[in-house]
Amino acid sequence: MKPLFLATRLAIPLFLTSKGSCREATRYIDSGFPCLLNTVPPEPTKEGTVPFIVNGEEFQTYYQVHGDLADGSLSPLIAVHGGPGLTHDYLGPIADISKSNPLQPVIFYDQLGNGRSSRLVGKPITFFSVQLYVDELGNLVNRLNLSTYHLLGHSWGGPLVAEFEVQFQLPGLKSLIITNSLVSMELTSQSFNERIDTLDNPDQIREDMGKMKTDVEAYRAAMMAFYSRYALRFVKEDPIPKELRILDTMIGDEETGEGGDPTVSDAMEPLTANWTIIGRIHLIRVPLFLITGKEDMVQSYVSEPYFWGVPGKVKWVEFQKSSHVPFWEEREKFMQLVGEWIRSVD
Repeated sequence: MKPLFLATRLAIPLFLTSKGSCREATRYIDSGFPCLLNTVPPEPTKEGTVPFIVNGEEFQTYYQVHGDLADGSLSPLIAVHGGPGLTHDYLGPIADISKSNPLQPVIFYDQLGNGRSSRLVGKPITFFSVQLYVDELGNLVNRLNLSTYHLLGHSWGGPLVAEFEVQFQLPGLKSLIITNSLVSMELTSQSFNERIDTLDNPDQIREDMGKMKTDVEAYRAAMMAFYSRYALRFVKEDPIPKELRILDTMIGDEETGEGGDPTVSDAMEPLTANWTIIGRIHLIRVPLFLITGKEDMVQSYVSEPYFWGVPGKVKWVEFQKSSHVPFWEEREKFMQLVGEWIRSVD
């Protein structure tokens, strides 16, 4: 099995509405799907690369900006994608926030080794670490000269933004938004196994999830059986938008087999196996917005400790008609709530 969004390895809490001095938890229940006039993510207003120096070697991090970064009246939102080993593309709908308000910039980037950033084929495993990607995020903030900003981490992006805050505690960070994410890989593995157990032929699916290198067709079928139920369950577009065909990023196009690059996921899988931020959550100083999906492969209890462990302002919303990608599944409401959150703490 492969990294987090890629279902890599192998009790929902009673979620009552509660309000206190700094904690708020709610269920969002939608009566139906939002009406989307345009499901295609908007085009960026700016894109480019910034240099990232690692052990004296220069690499390039690709980024794109939606909205007016130069205006400076509103703190930009930096969206950090999952994986490890994916690209920013599947996060595209989050650019809706800047589309509705061009003065609210949204920044995406491809983590090193992925997409349009420098590739790392042939690099030894000693080159890779969680710290590498935390440092890359810090480098992006510095290179773009951002004085204030919000960080949104989806899936594996959640650990990266949490580590960024815990380690650096920079004054410019206004808030964290952690969505469909985790506090430890151990809890994530537990959740995945519980979800797999609900599928038909769970033992066969587990076996086939280990065949990425030996039987791509069996691997793809097993992963899609899992994803269709617990990652993309409420995505109504048919066929699935290309931005969500994340397996292609790893193993190539389903028809041609071209374009796959598992370098980062292969290297990072053993390096993230024991990752946890439990015990350090109290070091998060900034307000935190926690988002979960009722039908997610990463069940709510996997990130719930953020809600109880952050000492300051925390808001938790669980989307009832979402699995792993609420910004696709309940797109309008996701943008509304994230936009409201940014305005409330900016």
